[in-house]
Amino acid sequence: MADQVHDSIAAIATPPGAGALAIIRVSGPDAVAIGDRVFRGSALLGSAGGYTVHHGSIVGPGGEQFDEVLVTLFRGPKSYTGEDMIEISCHGGGFVTREVLRIVLAAGARPAQPGEYTRRAFLNGRIDLSQAEAVADVIAARSRRGHRVSLEQLAGRLGDAVRELRTEMMDLCALLELELDFSEEGLDVITAQDVDRRIAAVRVRIGALLASYTHGRIYRDGVRVVLAGEPNAGKSSVFNALLRQDRAIVTPVPGTTRDALEESIVIDGILFLLIDTAGLRETADQVERIGVQRSRSAASGADILVHVMDASVSSDVDEHLMRMSVHTDEQHFIPVLNKCDLLPSWPGVMLRASSVVTAHATSPSGVSNDSAGYKTSASDSSNDSAAHMTSASGSVNVVAVSARTGQGLDLLRSRLAEVAAGDTSLGDEEVCITSERHRDALEKAQASLARASAGSSARSSEEYLAFDIREAAAALAEITGEVTTEEVLNHIFDRFCIGK
Repeated sequence: MADQVHDSIAAIATPPGAGALAIIRVSGPDAVAIGDRVFRGSALLGSAGGYTVHHGSIVGPGGEQFDEVLVTLFRGPKSYTGEDMIEISCHGGGFVTREVLRIVLAAGARPAQPGEYTRRAFLNGRIDLSQAEAVADVIAARSRRGHRVSLEQLAGRLGDAVRELRTEMMDLCALLELELDFSEEGLDVITAQDVDRRIAAVRVRIGALLASYTHGRIYRDGVRVVLAGEPNAGKSSVFNALLRQDRAIVTPVPGTTRDALEESIVIDGILFLLIDTAGLRETADQVERIGVQRSRSAASGADILVHVMDASVSSDVDEHLMRMSVHTDEQHFIPVLNKCDLLPSWPGVMLRASSVVTAHATSPSGVSNDSAGYKTSASDSSNDSAAHMTSASGSVNVVAVSARTGQGLDLLRSRLAEVAAGDTSLGDEEVCITSERHRDALEKAQASLARASAGSSARSSEEYLAFDIREAAAALAEITGEVTTEEVLNHIFDRFCIGK
């Protein structure tokens, strides 16, 4: 594509399908001339200034009027691509839109490739590479937080932070090289202590960017939540209740779910990918056994594992809560007691519990009940009474719900949002990375700086220190595109839609 950046391109910039309006975007050195070949208005586009809108008609090769349109004219370099550019707003619908594009292509444009407009914006210096990637992320955002993070990156905050770090590194390199030049004359340009301090300061800031990837990825891609547990615990019922739709088949027959089902919901601005799985048990049924294997595989890759248990079966609660909590990071493990509406006394919608067995639940009536393995006593008269499972092993939050009645589901949603966000809420001054490519570049920079730090402590030559620091700076330059390859650019822009 490198040899095609000086021609004019055209593409439909709006989604396919019927609609009131559609936009055909034309960019390149001949964009305005192509516009004058196909557009008839009160004046020629070639004589008009940028950021102007013109009413008229699109005409075919024979001069016949085809559609009434508005044409918006942008003059480079103050356009999205940095080139002369027009956007034709025509009537929507597949036939009209395709015909207008066909007329434009016949007038001298060529079809644009995926992401070619944004690629030209990058190549023409309108945006850096991290901002170009953010364009696709803004379009693909499926949650408020994902959209916010993408907008921050599109505004250039990540690029600014990276360039600031690179400037500090290059300044340090310059001082080290001066030190090398003047060392023979006995002059100190920078002390070893200052080198150590400055390298350490940059490493701390890179470390903070790397740490932001955990929640940045979650905000962009969503949180994988796997519902696991024994057959007939009500996983599919909880799945449907959270979605507020009957997505999974629910029957009283254990083992109904044979394969993983996936749907998405948004809670508190965070995208969650809910995955309903087959019940975990030993089975001779070949199909169900495959489903169980897939369940275990899905659970191992979960960001949050929701272990659903039947609250009316004490052995399920006792044995499986202990087994799951032993093998799961507590922060990403939410035990859920389902079917609590079947208990004579409702144990409350949020339970504070340990990973094992003895439960003391309170009911509004104060009546003790042992039917589900719980010993109840009156210590709170509210409907949000809590049960406590005590053990030396610590405590986890257990959420009691009824998928049938809907009780407790709001608190389950809140608990999911709480675990997903953790302490990763973005402040106004924070910069967040969402891309694996950015993370890899930061890790390379951090590794180079670690070598420089070790060399500085060993009082290595300034020449070696400067080499490692320059390598770190080059790794950061991959984020903004100051150092890049055609292969990297193709990989990034090939995932864009045509017309963007």
